[in-house]
Amino acid sequence: MAADDMEYLEQRAEAEIAMAQQATHVRVAQAHFQMANAYLDRMYGEDPRVGPNPLES
Repeated sequence: MAADDMEYLEQRAEAEIAMAQQATHVRVAQAHFQMANAYLDRMYGEDPRVGPNPLES
C-alpha cells in the first residue's frame, strides 16, 4: 500500500476515534469505533468483511 494511502487511513482512524470520544450516545460512539477499526484493519491487512457483523447482534 502506498504511503499516502497509509497516511490517509491513519488520519481517518484518528478522526473516528476523536468523534467516538465526543459522542453523547453509546451507539454513535460504537459506530465511530467500528469505523476506526475498519480503517486500522485496512492498514494492517485484516479484511473487515470477514467474520460476524456486530451490528446484527
